[in-house]
Amino acid sequence: MKRGLSFLGPGVLLGAVALSGAASAQRAERAVKPVAEALFRQGRELFKRGQFAEACDKFQESQRLEPKPGTLLNLAVCHEKVGKLATAWAELGSVEEIARREGRKDREGFARAQREALEERLARLEVRMAEPPAGLRLTLDGEPLNGAALNAPFPIDPGRHRVAAAAPGKRAWSTEVEVPSERAAIVVAVPALEDAPPAAPGSAGAPPPPRAGGPVSGREPRAGSAGMVLAATGFSVGAIGLGVGAVAGALTLARSGALAEACPDDRCPPSRRGELDAANTLANVSNAGFAVLAIGAGVGVAGLLMLPAQGSTSGARAALTPVLGPGVIGLRAKF
Repeated sequence: MKRGLSFLGPGVLLGAVALSGAASAQRAERAVKPVAEALFRQGRELFKRGQFAEACDKFQESQRLEPKPGTLLNLAVCHEKVGKLATAWAELGSVEEIARREGRKDREGFARAQREALEERLARLEVRMAEPPAGLRLTLDGEPLNGAALNAPFPIDPGRHRVAAAAPGKRAWSTEVEVPSERAAIVVAVPALEDAPPAAPGSAGAPPPPRAGGPVSGREPRAGSAGMVLAATGFSVGAIGLGVGAVAGALTLARSGALAEACPDDRCPPSRRGELDAANTLANVSNAGFAVLAIGAGVGVAGLLMLPAQGSTSGARAALTPVLGPGVIGLRAKF
């Protein structure tokens, strides 16, 4: 058997990492399929027994693990049974769209008919505001509400819901509304938001006083600090990669020199194959080390670009100095 000693190039290394990631994803997908199928079957049994809330939980988890239009259709029907009409209406719309793309006329027609039947039973909420301020943020039950939903009715599930509004420089506002389980049109009028009082000097929300060098932007110290941390981390990791790559490379060269005499024309006797395998392993470790060096250097440079310029009024000064010596490799940072 002919066996040679060679260094892996960066392209080969990255390709191996990509293949390994794809294989891991396939294994994970195979692992969840049986679980998703079991949850779907349990949901069907619970639905048949009239345990709709428990059935919905099973369908929802099955859909999360392995999204399928059939599971989503069962989930929509289940949500209708427990009174979540708006959720069921939206899910049926998704099933109808998927069925249309897949050419499933039967499923598309069923989903459309179910959705149209729900239309007459939906409660709708309209959030109104006459003059929304700049930067208005609306939330419904803590979740962001798109600005396009303002002054436009939309379906909503029955129950108690909280509507909140906030904007820069304004007092936050919120209210709660009870949505009935039958058809209804509910309007929530958001009043003009009051101006927030100015922050007291020295309070948590007040800007820091200017330094002797001039005014200070509230964002510059954060950017400089984050850049320094990023640069120090990146160059430190790169230095470790350099050390590992250099040491492993030197050991590989030393072993390859000895093997070159014992393995003419890359043919090694059985007694020396163990040494050849060890040399190949060291070569791979060396390549990995230099790959870490490249990544760390890239991160370090990105961190340096985030540091304030020398002429910045922030007053921040930072410097990074490489340190290389017997048994020492790294960076010295000055703030």
